[in-house]
Amino acid sequence: MYTIIIPPRAQKRLKIIPKFYKRAIKEALNEIKEDPFAGKPLTRELIGRFSFRVGVYRIIYKVNRKDKIIDIFFAGHRAIVYEK
Repeated sequence: MYTIIIPPRAQKRLKIIPKFYKRAIKEALNEIKEDPFAGKPLTRELIGRFSFRVGVYRIIYKVNRKDKIIDIFFAGHRAIVYEK
């Protein structure tokens, strides 16, 4: 199993998400822990990162296979998440 690291910036974004989606995102994070490659691989300037869909929200993360760590870069609405 992998370890998930959520930096303060991503934690701040998670706080403003509605409660219904917060629960769904927590479940998604547990799913990502079990299978970090379940998300969609991203391309272009976001190559090497993955996107996991939770309704209209997305979790953007990177997997470090060597150390078994998942770095969460951003979690937010799909309209703004890819701009970061």
